[in-house]
Parts: sequence; C-alpha cells; structure tokens
Amino acid sequence: MTVSVVIPAYNAGSFIDDAITSVLAQDVAVDEIIVVDDGSIDRDYAELKRLHSSIKVVRQPNRGVSAARNLGCNVATSTYIAILDADDVWLTGKLRTQIRHLSMNPSVDAVFCRGLVWMPLPDGKTWVPPAFPPNDDALEHKVLRLNYPDFLCSVPVAPSTMVIKRSVWRELGGFNESMRYGEDFDFYLRLSFCWKVDLIDIVGMLYRRHPNSATAAVQETNHWANVINRAVETLGMIDRYGNRVDPYKLAQYLSFIHFQYGYSHFLASNFRVARREFWSSVKKAPRNYRALAYLTVSSAPGLRTFARWLRRRLAEQEEGAFRGNRHLPVESDPSVSM
Repeated sequence: MTVSVVIPAYNAGSFIDDAITSVLAQDVAVDEIIVVDDGSIDRDYAELKRLHSSIKVVRQPNRGVSAARNLGCNVATSTYIAILDADDVWLTGKLRTQIRHLSMNPSVDAVFCRGLVWMPLPDGKTWVPPAFPPNDDALEHKVLRLNYPDFLCSVPVAPSTMVIKRSVWRELGGFNESMRYGEDFDFYLRLSFCWKVDLIDIVGMLYRRHPNSATAAVQETNHWANVINRAVETLGMIDRYGNRVDPYKLAQYLSFIHFQYGYSHFLASNFRVARREFWSSVKKAPRNYRALAYLTVSSAPGLRTFARWLRRRLAEQEEGAFRGNRHLPVESDPSVSM
C-alpha cells in the first residue's frame, strides 16, 4: 500500500516543519510528502526538501486551501492520500493504525481518527504536545462506520485525520474550490453519501489553534448551516446505502450550530448577527431555552459591558484548563471544520 501525504500551506512557515517532522516520525514510511505552497510570502518553501528526499514542493498563486489540496492530490502518485494541514501534527502510530485497518478492510474507501484542539501555553507562543503513549497495534481499537446521516448531524472528524483512496478522491472531484469555508464538511457529506467511511477511535492528530488559523476569525455567514441545508437540497435525506437522516436529530444539530455561531458573535459584541443566529436556533428547536435566553439578553441595555465581562471570564477558564494539560476533542468545537 502506497501513501502520499498532501500538506497545503499558506504563510505557515513557523509551523510546517513540525507537521513534516510528525509525518517522518511515523512508524510506517510514506512514499511522498507533497507540500503545496499556496502563494505564501513568508519563506521559501523549497527549502523544506532538505528535511527528506521524499518531499516535493509545488507552488501555485494563492487560490485557497481547497485548490491547494486538490493540486497536491492531482500530483500524488500513491494508492492512498493522507491530508495534513501545515499547522497540525500527527501523533505516533496514527498512520500505521489507519493503514493496517485499510489493508484488512479493502472495501473501506476512507478512514479517519480523532483529534484534539491544541492550544499554546498562556504566553501564546509555546506549544507543548500532550503526553500520549504511541498508538499500539496490539490493542483492539473501536471502529465506527460513519454514514451520511452521521456526518449530516455531527462532524466527528477533521481533515488532517483523513486517509482516502486516490481513486475515490478523483471520482468525487476533490474539494469544492469555490468554497472558502466549510469545504471539508461539504467533502465529507459527498464522500459518505456514496462511499464507505470508518472512524478509528484513537487520538492521532493535534489541531493547532492560533490567531491565524482558519477557525480563529468569527465569520458573518454561518457557512456550516449553509453546507447542511445545501446537502439536504441536493443529496436528500437518504444515502446510497439506504441510511435515513433523522429529521429530529438534524433539527437539533442545526439549532446547536446556530446557537454556537450566535454565541461567538455575542462575545464579539456583534449583536445583530447574534440575534439572527439565536432566532434561527429557536426556530429549529423551540425548546432550546438557552438560545431563547440569549435571544432575549442580546436586546438588553448594558449588553456590551456584560459581553466584555463574560469574554474575560471565559478566557480565564480556558487558560486554567490548558494550564492543567487538558485538551479538547476536535468534535467538541463546531468551528473546527470551518
């Protein structure tokens, strides 16, 4: 089984060496590491080839992460493609466990694992990986089949954990290059609608959260909800294998997404968008009393002072949590896939 690793990079020069090192530290060798420089101006990415002979660097004008991933996958020559964003890292044993699963289950078209949101120390500059024992093949890992309804009602994975057959990638047409946000979620839905997808219940990736990461900025548009609604319109509620989406679960999930986006805008003092999202949350799930409460509060006088106080309190709690070496599952943070 041959594997190509595709690493899209845009001004990721301060992190990409860590990403490549984490690939080289895997206990199975990959056939090629394809770095796609998406019009970066922070360093010469061709220098990365010094790290290993398997590294290829290709450059394109800045066209976004979807175009960068697609270019890398088109350049790839291996049977399988693994995605790793330039600011993320893999944990030891991640790739071996996934390749072993694919070799034992050749009908599986793509496999994911779990990830953790990785935050810096309070200085904002020091990154200490959590202490995890290497993933051990001698252990029996829980494997979950992820069907279209599972993806439509949750996003339990991140792109940096995916290993997929190159033939399947090509048939799907890769990521939608017209989308600047939510392109990975859109890809998962199209993938799971027609193909067999598994999730191995191991932590194999650290998602680095920093001020320039794709999920750091609060977006005006709720891209995640838009992707779901578009999938329901174009693909429907029943996948190729006859798996049906539960309308109640879907409504609850959309309510959750709208609330999370509203809450982010609430903390950013963008109360107009916050009210819109809280109202959408209540319409999807009228018994979402938390959304109803925030919808009411978002129109109250003195709101900006309260939002600033709440933002400070949350920052203090987050700092205390990570100071104790606690990390968050990727799937606990809805903005990760954005």
